[in-house]
Amino acid sequence: MKIEKTFYKISLQETFLLLGLMLILFNGLIFTYTLITGNPRLLIYDSSWILQFVFPILYSIIMTSINRNGVLKITSFNNATALIEKIELLVRKRYIRLDSETGNFEYMKKTKWARFFNYFFRENIRMKITEEEIVIFAKKNLLDSIEMKIKYNRMN
Repeated sequence: MKIEKTFYKISLQETFLLLGLMLILFNGLIFTYTLITGNPRLLIYDSSWILQFVFPILYSIIMTSINRNGVLKITSFNNATALIEKIELLVRKRYIRLDSETGNFEYMKKTKWARFFNYFFRENIRMKITEEEIVIFAKKNLLDSIEMKIKYNRMN
């Protein structure tokens, strides 16, 4: 069995979506806290701009550069149905399959909250199956997990 991974460049759209989510969450919580304490303001202290603005920017850039979109191609396999069942078993723990066209599967998160946050994190999985190869489009962390579990035959 031959496995090869390739990763795409950093997505600016995903970076800005995550940045927007982080800025809204951090600054919304801080503003709510200052509102409850009776002195509504955007910054808690004069030096809190690092926590409120620099951290979300750096976090969103780092996270989208680490967990990029990618492709996992599996070729030269012996039993295609057993391999597809293994991948399905791994993916079905957190995802549900939408519709299956001929050889194409798409998975999305199970819970409503996970689907809501998936708008920002973009963690859907697409899988194309042909006679010669299986191609999985997903995020790097998920592709690494699938690769290691298939390669070392661990299905936990």
